[in-house]
Amino acid sequence: MLLLCWCWRWCWCWCPPLIMICSSCGLLAIVLVVTTVALGVQGGLEPKGYDEITCGSTVKLKHTASKFLLHSQDVAYGSGSGQQSVTTKKDEQDSFDFWQIKGTEEKECPRAEKIRCGSTIRLFHVRTQRWLHSHNFKSPLSQNQEVSAYGDSNQSDSGDNWKLECSGTYWKKGSDVMFKHVDTGFYLHSTGKHQYNRPIEGQREACAIKKSSSLNKWQTADGYFVKPL
Repeated sequence: MLLLCWCWRWCWCWCPPLIMICSSCGLLAIVLVVTTVALGVQGGLEPKGYDEITCGSTVKLKHTASKFLLHSQDVAYGSGSGQQSVTTKKDEQDSFDFWQIKGTEEKECPRAEKIRCGSTIRLFHVRTQRWLHSHNFKSPLSQNQEVSAYGDSNQSDSGDNWKLECSGTYWKKGSDVMFKHVDTGFYLHSTGKHQYNRPIEGQREACAIKKSSSLNKWQTADGYFVKPL
């Protein structure tokens, strides 16, 4: 199986199936399995035929209001559930901003299938191998509902399920969408104002709220977009 590496400065090379140092330019590379046609998009390049978001794509999610990216790292909350923190962060070409779109445990989403508005999906954090999750704990700063990263590739539950709300038939690249947590009915949210101190200084709180709000809107940013079948 051939794998394609993409480096932050548009350097491409063929490589083994690992996150690695790219042989042709010496920069950190992200590995993409070439089993279907896929393309990494950064810096405004907009190829044709990739307008709809598909299952298996790996994307960055940008908070529409603040322009910060949904982020996670191996830092646990000091309150609430104590699970891995989820925040928003300035776009600094950070590989910890990537989330892979998957179906639920009950209904898998075939790779390259267009994602319909109203679908229930899961978001898998690529670097730490955990699911975007929510539950009935208070978030540490705003005291809204906590959003965390939970489980692993073999452990998931209904708290990882999010309903995609968008206009039209399919999730479109760059369009505003909202993610409604299935178990609690709360929306993925950021005030853009609640800011953490060390050890994640400068990052903003990601949380969930009950009511609909313009601060619940997200867009796809850079990513590895699998071309629709």
